[in-house]
Amino acid sequence: MKKGVIISSLCLVGILVLGGVFYSHTIKDPFKTNEDFIIEVQQGDNLYSVISKLKDEGKLKNVIIPKIYIKNLENKPDIKPGEYKINKNSSLQEFLSVLEDATLDQSKVQITIPEGHDITQIASILQEEGIIEKETFLESFKNYAVPTYIKADDKVKYSMEGFLFPDTYTFKKGSSGDEIIKIMNDRFNEVIKEITNDKKLSDDELYKIVTMASIVEREASNPEERDVVASVFYNRIDKNMKFQSCATVQYALGEHKEKLYEKDLIVESPYNTYLVDGMPIGPISNPGKESLKAAINPKSTNYLYFVSNNDGTHFFTDDYNEFLKVKEKTQGF
Repeated sequence: MKKGVIISSLCLVGILVLGGVFYSHTIKDPFKTNEDFIIEVQQGDNLYSVISKLKDEGKLKNVIIPKIYIKNLENKPDIKPGEYKINKNSSLQEFLSVLEDATLDQSKVQITIPEGHDITQIASILQEEGIIEKETFLESFKNYAVPTYIKADDKVKYSMEGFLFPDTYTFKKGSSGDEIIKIMNDRFNEVIKEITNDKKLSDDELYKIVTMASIVEREASNPEERDVVASVFYNRIDKNMKFQSCATVQYALGEHKEKLYEKDLIVESPYNTYLVDGMPIGPISNPGKESLKAAINPKSTNYLYFVSNNDGTHFFTDDYNEFLKVKEKTQGF
């Protein structure tokens, strides 16, 4: 009798040991896939439903043990909706850690929109990052509910040009154009309030500031010259002179050229400041914070002309003949 009890006890111990080993091994190596995989956690999913989803996809060696493990956790992970890449050799704990780290969501992309990019350039970046097709994004502007502070004009290329703030964003792949536009425009509104200390600007004042800032952003490659460049254009307005900004011609052409020719300077467009008086019909880029500041608070100067020194800086003067001499020396014409 005693012998039978001992044998039964030993068998039980053996089963428990083997069970413990199997449990431990399953926790450390729960997946039976030969390659890394993506799992989608949807809104409303919990840990148990995710485990069941993996079982249905045939990726788990055992479904019961992971659920037991989760049930016994003192602090259960707060998993986030998204798409997560899982290493095939992950332990169950490593797997759960990935699901609660929203920064690892493969469906979201962090991108930086450079200062001075126009809407078509922004659209190209969004497409390159797999967020939205370029043409789909551009199409979104046709029916977008434009904020009341932006003037409506059929001659304007994109009504929201200038009002999408260049910054670093995290967008979900498959986001709609309207969602992206709203996020970037909301950021613009935050920055304007910060710069003006929440001072109320008239719609016309704001539109002119953004238009000026968009030109400054494209003309001033040296950050320290932004307020000086702004002063030149404001001085030209005061003297009823044409802006003659090459940046506006580039925008009118719809393409970037290393060198502009006479035929480019006469392109018919309400953006071509070699032809139109004063500012172009609207912004030509989406300016950053410092260019907006320069447009609001330009430096006090008498300068009317500037020309590139070919090193990222400009030569400024109020003397046209001096401007021509420096231009011939630096630009060869």
